[in-house]
Order: sequence, then C-alpha cells, then structure tokens
Amino acid sequence: MTWWILLFIFIQIHFNELEANVVTIKDIAERAQLSIGTVDRVIHGRGRVSKKTEQKIKEIIKKTGYKTNIHARNLSLKKTHRFGVIMPLPEQDGGYWEILKNGIDQATSELSSFNVHRHFYFFDKYSESSFIAAGKKALSEKMGGLLIAPVLLNAGTSFVQSIPESVPYVYVDSTIPGTTPIAAIGQNSYQSGVCAARLMNMLLAGRGEIAVLRMLPNDFHINERVRGFLAYFERNRAVAAQVFNVEGSANEQELIGLIKSIEHELPSCRGFFITNAETYRIAKALQLDGRNRYRVIGYDCTKENMHLLEQGAVDFIISQNTREQGYAGINSLFRRIVLKEPVATGEVTMPIDIVIAENLSYYR
Repeated sequence: MTWWILLFIFIQIHFNELEANVVTIKDIAERAQLSIGTVDRVIHGRGRVSKKTEQKIKEIIKKTGYKTNIHARNLSLKKTHRFGVIMPLPEQDGGYWEILKNGIDQATSELSSFNVHRHFYFFDKYSESSFIAAGKKALSEKMGGLLIAPVLLNAGTSFVQSIPESVPYVYVDSTIPGTTPIAAIGQNSYQSGVCAARLMNMLLAGRGEIAVLRMLPNDFHINERVRGFLAYFERNRAVAAQVFNVEGSANEQELIGLIKSIEHELPSCRGFFITNAETYRIAKALQLDGRNRYRVIGYDCTKENMHLLEQGAVDFIISQNTREQGYAGINSLFRRIVLKEPVATGEVTMPIDIVIAENLSYYR
C-alpha cells in the first residue's frame, strides 16, 4: 500500500471523527433537557430565559465546545438562500401579522451576511383561493424553504401535500396535524386554553356563565384553545361555558347583535373568552352595547388590545410571543438549509405569557 493511500485513509478517518464530534443546538438541548427554542434564545442572547436556565445552558456550551462552525459544514457564502414566507396580510387581525413580519425581518437582517433572503407571499386569511394562489406562486418561484402560517386548515392541508420533498417547511402560529414540517413554532394551544379557563374561573369566583367566541375561519390552534378551555370547566362544573362561532368578517353592528343574542341565551353570562387577536373588536362591541361590565380574556399584544387592557376593558391578554415565532421560524430554516444542522421535527413551544395592565410595558 503506497504512502498516499495511507495518508488518504488517515485524513478520512480524522475527518469522520471531527464530523462525529460536531456539537449541535439539538445536542445541547438534549443534554439540558430543554427545548431547542430555549437553547437558541440563550445562544443568540434574546432573553426570556431564567438566569438558572441560562447558566445551565452556558455551562453545557462551555463543556462541549459548541460553536457555529461554518467551515466544518462547507458553507458557501456565494450561494443565495431564498426562503418563502406564506402568511396573511400584515394588517389583518388588528396588526397581529405585522408583529410576525417584524420578527421575520429581524432574523433575515441578522443573517444577511449569509445571503439569506425572504420573499413574502401574502394572502387574505378569509379567502382560500387567495391562500392557494400565494402557495402556488411560492412554489413556482423555487424557494429553498418555506415558512407557512397555516391559518386556513383545509386549503393549507391541500397545499402542503403539493410541496416537493426537497423543500423543507416550517409552521408558525398554527399547525396541520398529520404533516411533517421540520418545526412547528407556536404555543401549546390546548394548554393555553386551559390557562385562560383557570384565569376566567378566578375572575368569576366560580359563579356565572361564559361565552367562548370561536373566531373563524377554521383553524387548528383556535379549535385547540376552545378544547382546552372547555376541558377545564368540564372538571369544574360550577361555571358553564358555551361556544359561539364568530365570522372574522363580521362588522361592528353584527358583533353587537351577537352579544345581545348571547345575553338572551346566557342570562347569567359574566365573561367572554375571545380566541384570537380580534379581542379588541369584541371588547369595543361590549363597550358600545352599554351593558354591564364583563370579564374579558383574549389573545395577542396588538396595539388596540394593549390599549383596551390599559383602559380596563380587557382583563388578561395571553401573548403568543408572535415576533419571536417569526424570528425562530427563519432561524429554523437557516440551520437546516444553510448550516445543514438537524432541526428537531415537532413543536417548538413558545411560553404562555399572561399580560395584565401592570406588566404591559414589557410587551410594547
């Protein structure tokens, strides 16, 4: 055996050992018994992690010698990486989607030195044909990866089935059961519904009835919130909760009419649980209706929701960390497509933040 063959074998063995010893974010998360999202927040200094958890992760990083080794993954800075973002129009849901877009833009800006570019494909969340058109355009323009807000369950399911196997995709805000994204970033919607129910029970002191407003169109995570909320009161039967479906396109007068019909059907109604960012629309309708003060719990730190929380028209807002979802979504695609790191398939769970008037300044 000639010397150059021996040298080649030695180099190959050494290279394989180096590859085997590369530490990933997933490795650190497994050692710490924490989520990849939590580890990612510590590594990138984005806060929202307890000091104890942060110290634990940093100690593991130090012991393992973790670092983002671009050269070890043969990263080419000359290659352009194009990520398609399929999401509702930013102004819908009181500006909720604008917050998600801001997180996406921030992540893309930070990764610009790696030639990462995002391309938005906006759709009207009340139109399945609009969603389908946005999805088709993204596929026709050959995106390297997709970030999808699958808020239209039926249209989303059909579209995802058409995505080529070579194109990784990530969900934000909601998910589609039975599909295989590389990550689904959002809250545990069922558990957030349980949390909302517990808060409402505290507010009502175990008395009265609750109107649960399921905001349409049909969306998996909205349904899960409702399921969690109802499950809590099935175990605590002193308070009754009833579900009412509400079209997201309903105007102000229609919402006032809905409230009057709820009051007729639930004469002991003392609380409203609103299942998405349109909390402000229901809270305003309650004010305009001129009826007795209701307890109101809803979702998302949009500008109008925060204003009504300050006014006292809303009692609690459950924050989904919307901006963080957009940021984490782009980073998940970056790690899989650019760094070639394994990204754990499954849910990357956002914390369930309870926002009240007294801590609102931290969410502006």
